[in-house]
Amino acid sequence: MAGGPLHSLLRQYAPRVRARGAVLRKVARKLGLVYFGTVNQHNDDHDIIRGLTVSTTHKDTHYAVGAYDGYDISLVDRFDVVSHKHGSTDNHEWVILRISLRDVLDHPHLFMLPVHSNEHLYSSYFTAARQLHPLNQLFDAVHSQEFHGRYKVYGMTSRISEIEYVLSPQISQVLAARFWPHAIELFEGSLYVYITEHRLTETVLGSAVESALWLAAQLDNND
Repeated sequence: MAGGPLHSLLRQYAPRVRARGAVLRKVARKLGLVYFGTVNQHNDDHDIIRGLTVSTTHKDTHYAVGAYDGYDISLVDRFDVVSHKHGSTDNHEWVILRISLRDVLDHPHLFMLPVHSNEHLYSSYFTAARQLHPLNQLFDAVHSQEFHGRYKVYGMTSRISEIEYVLSPQISQVLAARFWPHAIELFEGSLYVYITEHRLTETVLGSAVESALWLAAQLDNND
């Protein structure tokens, strides 16, 4: 699939890919990141951005990496075609921001799905992450109605106490205001933000980076 339909679709999406690339290059330049353009997950030596959207068929374009404000940051524009059992396919695209936390501890795997905004982009990937379950109803702490209305929290029920420690009501209130409609993942010492707007702008991406740096600092300060 990666050699046929995926490349054909990328040619079809070429104008939008170029427009998104222009935004990523401008933001990368402002942050002082090194821009590499398209990377091949099978052949290149670059550190592939993983997280919930990684697959054997995805195509990464406009890859940039570097350090900013004391954190290692990676940015990539990812495109994939997902096939379903009944024969249909979906075209998925994300700009993914990854920040490596300073203190790599045994953080619980945590995924925050934005409600009412492109939830279908992640549905097929939850089939490969069966260990993650919805947790909102299990929280002991009182989180804001805005947070519960904007995010479904997924994680392992056996680690609910750790997740509640990481996701305090104070942090979740800011998340609801600053991050929606982006999905957020905490996985293997890295923070991921998934941006799915079809029309990517410098304002949207710059705000996501600023918010992610804030959250990374909060997570490190909790350790």
